[in-house]
Order: sequence, then C-alpha cells, then structure tokens
Amino acid sequence: MQDEQRKLRQLQAAIRLRVIQREKAQSSYERSRREVLQAERLLGDEQARYQAIQAGFEALGRSGVALDPALHEQRLLAQTAAYFQLETRHRAFGEAQHVSQAAKAQWLKCKVDEELVDKARKRVEDVLELAVLGLETIDIFDAQQARGAGHGR
Repeated sequence: MQDEQRKLRQLQAAIRLRVIQREKAQSSYERSRREVLQAERLLGDEQARYQAIQAGFEALGRSGVALDPALHEQRLLAQTAAYFQLETRHRAFGEAQHVSQAAKAQWLKCKVDEELVDKARKRVEDVLELAVLGLETIDIFDAQQARGAGHGR
C-alpha cells in the first residue's frame, strides 16, 4: 500500500506539471491566434493598398495620358515596392498560421497528456481505496474473532 501511496504522490506531482504545461501551451496558442488575426488584418490592408495603386495606374493608362520616362519609372518602382510589400505580408501571414497550428497541436498534446495522467491517478486511487477497504474488512473480522464470534456471523 505504501507503494501505491508513493505512486499517487508522484502522479499528483505529474498532474500539476501537466497542468502548468497545458496552461503554457494554451497561452502560446491564444497569443499565436492573435498574431494570425493581426497578420490577416495587415495583409488585407496591404492588399487594399496594392489594389488602389493598381487602380490608379490603370486609370492613368485608360485616360491616355502620356507619361514622361521619369514618371513611368516612378510608377514602376512604386508598383514593384507595393508588390514586394504585399508578398512580405502574405509570407508573414503564412508563417503566423504555421506557428498557430504548431501551438494548437502542442496545446492539444498537453491536454491529452494531462488527461492520461489524471486517469492513471484515478486508477491508483481506486486500488488504494480497495486496499483500505480490504484492510478494514480484515480488521473487522479480527475484532469479531477476538470477541469470540464465529465465522460468518
């Protein structure tokens, strides 16, 4: 029975550790979800900016305005810079999603680990409860025998 009590104490310590790990993983996941939302918002803003730049350039092209080479070069540089910024935001969004998925997987793993340790603790508690019940039954039987009671009475 002392062995089971020692196992129970160890499992209770393991449960506390698993709870801390789960809470840390959950916090990390929640933080990563906020980062995904922020990256998504920034990507949307950058897409709107890029589309506005494209629309402005298309409007100039449709109006038939002839651009001098310096203005045409500025237009191309602005368009290229906007495209690279859009690509940067898109990569940041993808990375944020990847980090969030990894954090969620870790959080779920921690939850499962916590549940497994808790089930093991419950099993050890059940074994201890049965052992205590058995000892009590033996003590009752011994007390009855000491008083001279017959077997089965």
